[in-house]
Amino acid sequence: MNNLPRAILIIACVAFAGQASAQSSYKEMMKDMSFNFYDVCETADAYFETHDNGKGSGWKGYQRWKAENESKYYPSGDRMIVDPYFVTKTYSQFVNENGSVAKGGGRSFENGWRDLGPFNVDNITSHYSPGIGRVECFWVNPTNDQHIYMGSRSGGFWRTTTGGSSWVNTTDSLVASGVNTLAVYPTNSDSILINVRNGGNSTTHGIYRSIDGGLTWTETNFNPTNLPWGGLGSNAQILYIKYHPTIPDLVFIGSNR
Repeated sequence: MNNLPRAILIIACVAFAGQASAQSSYKEMMKDMSFNFYDVCETADAYFETHDNGKGSGWKGYQRWKAENESKYYPSGDRMIVDPYFVTKTYSQFVNENGSVAKGGGRSFENGWRDLGPFNVDNITSHYSPGIGRVECFWVNPTNDQHIYMGSRSGGFWRTTTGGSSWVNTTDSLVASGVNTLAVYPTNSDSILINVRNGGNSTTHGIYRSIDGGLTWTETNFNPTNLPWGGLGSNAQILYIKYHPTIPDLVFIGSNR
């Protein structure tokens, strides 16, 4: 009987070591480019079939890695044929071919591209988390290129009527600060739909509509309150909003539900 606690401890240690080994296995495979992309996914999926995928489990990191890389290695899964530093090298080549690139607002490149901002991230929003975050969507008026709408992960909705010389944020007063997708009515550029979501976990707070070019917003009926679990859900994400180009008032919405 005295050996029972020791036996239990040994079994527990072996089980923990096995779990840690399985987790490190797929993570090490992710780092090693010699492993086929789909073999890594198979190993990771098998691990999470028997392990928790909650906060801190590594599940979210794996899903991000999978989403970011699948298009690069499709259909063979061979990760040795793609240069992981392709973007960095291409940008460096671009800078070298276009001369020095000065930092700051309104910087220009010799091939015609110009950085439009917004700039001065400490001052461009009154939200508790200053700055615009990553740009996730934008729309340029096809009949007036001075008129641009933009949505950012943590900075909300921005509009400019000066081609990017100045920007105005109009969503600081809404329930959340993230805007990841927007749709503009095909025949009326003042009518806009946006998804308002948490900047951190991307949970949606519903679709909002503006009929004055993004100056003011009203919550639509497509929201978690009207669409409970089984519909939109309280932890759902809206990924895309699209108007049909020729059928008035027909809207397509893509979500993770």
